[in-house]
Amino acid sequence: MADSVDHFCPFAPLHPLPRLTADLPGCGGRLRVELEDFQVEEIPLYLPSGQGDHLYLWIEKTDVAAESLRRHVARALGVSNRDIGMAGLKDRRAVTRQWLSVPRVPEERLARLETERIRVLDVKAHRNKLRTGHLAGNRFVLRLRDVVPDAKARAEAKIAVLQAHGVPNFFGSQRMGHGGSTLAAGFALTQGAQHMTRVQTPDGTTHVLHLGDRSLRRLAASALQGEVFNRTVAERLARGIFSQVLAGDVCQKPDTGGTFTTDDPAREQVRLARREVGITAPMWGPKMVRPSGAAWELESGVLAAMGLTEPQFAVLGALAEGTRRPIAIFPTDVTVQEEVDAAGVPSLVLAFALPAGSFATVFVHEMAGPIPGESDGDDLDDGPAAESALSAEPEPCD
Repeated sequence: MADSVDHFCPFAPLHPLPRLTADLPGCGGRLRVELEDFQVEEIPLYLPSGQGDHLYLWIEKTDVAAESLRRHVARALGVSNRDIGMAGLKDRRAVTRQWLSVPRVPEERLARLETERIRVLDVKAHRNKLRTGHLAGNRFVLRLRDVVPDAKARAEAKIAVLQAHGVPNFFGSQRMGHGGSTLAAGFALTQGAQHMTRVQTPDGTTHVLHLGDRSLRRLAASALQGEVFNRTVAERLARGIFSQVLAGDVCQKPDTGGTFTTDDPAREQVRLARREVGITAPMWGPKMVRPSGAAWELESGVLAAMGLTEPQFAVLGALAEGTRRPIAIFPTDVTVQEEVDAAGVPSLVLAFALPAGSFATVFVHEMAGPIPGESDGDDLDDGPAAESALSAEPEPCD
């Protein structure tokens, strides 16, 4: 068995992810019992102008993967996959609404797009193709079924803390792939793997990876960056410094996205409380802005503990040039409603908006647990309709 494996990935995705609100009891529940329990709607960066050589299609899809949607649209309209623009990827096991762009085609072809699971809600012309990242955020309506009796009160207590300090901006398990396969592919790339390769993960599972596929390589590099990011944020949580500016931290201005290395933690701590700046963590790569001082010790220590080095990210080249990612996000338009179905089963409906690149499941993970005396693990049953492939949207790139 061992000689049939090309590489051994020494780490698995961090699970369960730690919670900022771990000292508060969660509401429990099951997510995605039905497809309609997970609804996502894009918040576009801009709306189509009504003129131009591209058509923007406002699509609703149900239980359709992002790449399956792309292939269907290309085939139905007689265009290339590469001609189709999407601002962000959306979950398969959900009801999602998003814009996508196609080259202008005869109007009669648009009727071919409609299926039982794909609907075209609107069509408008625009000047340019929709690009990855042309996205302000996403609105979510999620239903947690079979929650505890005082679920609403528990959720509201957690929301108060998270709106004050922010939700840890973890990458969700979707980014790491089923069984950590996408993360394992990222590690294999740092070892020089190309084309077909076999990678074994710490649990003994062997994944056969087709690294000749550029889309997989891109996702794999992002997963590796994301796992180091997750572990860096987890380390800050473990040390009790999630909301504390360290000497040398790379901070970001939310209004412009500009970053700077702080030389005055006390000053930036005041600005952090006002949300004038945010703390960032590394998405490793040659072009990443490096911290200094205590922040550098923390970030480089996490990297070393994983058995990784900076030069390994340089091997990834353009797949992982490096950037910074905020460690906290602030949900907006948050509402919580309790409902009871005809069988007497209680559920909690959470509605909220998140910035592009963040994961709704991470916010729900904070709401769901822990449940004292019941579980020391995840506390969130992601139901029979759980997604195991792509995230709701790419990191801020995606």
